[in-house]
Amino acid sequence: MIRLNLFDHYSFRARLQPAFLTLVPLAVGAFAWAQPGAKWVTALWSLLVATGFTFFLANVARNRGKSIEPELWKSWGGTPTTQLLRYSGSANSLIRERWHKQLSKLLNKPFPTAEEERHDPSRADEIYEAATRLLIEKVRDTKTFPFVYRDNVNYGFCRNLYAMRPLGIASALLGLVASIGAGYWSLKMGKLDYLPLGCAAVCGGLLLLSIFVVTAEWVKVPALNYAQHLLESTEKILQRKK
Repeated sequence: MIRLNLFDHYSFRARLQPAFLTLVPLAVGAFAWAQPGAKWVTALWSLLVATGFTFFLANVARNRGKSIEPELWKSWGGTPTTQLLRYSGSANSLIRERWHKQLSKLLNKPFPTAEEERHDPSRADEIYEAATRLLIEKVRDTKTFPFVYRDNVNYGFCRNLYAMRPLGIASALLGLVASIGAGYWSLKMGKLDYLPLGCAAVCGGLLLLSIFVVTAEWVKVPALNYAQHLLESTEKILQRKK
């Protein structure tokens, strides 16, 4: 029998998992009403998988993440790689100088001086972004550049989860209400069921995480880590050319 794998590692970790995590509270809320091992839960899940719901979720997360990315970069003051390549950026000046030399060879174009960057920052950023795009195409081999790939997956997961944040908050609220409702119903029926209480705690915890942890600044950390390792890969690229 041929086994069809619809998701590669990146798609599963950076796209599908954020979408699932966003909808977990809804499943938890439904579980608060269902008896453990209820057959309809398994049947519903099988139906959703069969109709391509997981593939749809992964695409929603990916598209949402891409749509908010420009606004994220703008709020940070530019793309993470551009920030590190600027003379006014936070990178070590000596290391930045090496990056400029190596990327200028890759782009086959001289990089701006500090004075040129101050005089025309938009043009300087355009050069930095063009070089970064070429660099990304050079590091597609995940075995040769494992740290770049790892940080790209981590950034993609955090970005897409942040993009799904409004849905995640709504999902957590609905799951919390459903769980509390299930608990109230069990009391009304004359018995104390601890399952809805546990479900309410899970939904409440996920709600707090969505509000206070999954923020733009939270996404910025893995974004800068990815940018750092991406730029550091220029050393290996140029060594392979020698």
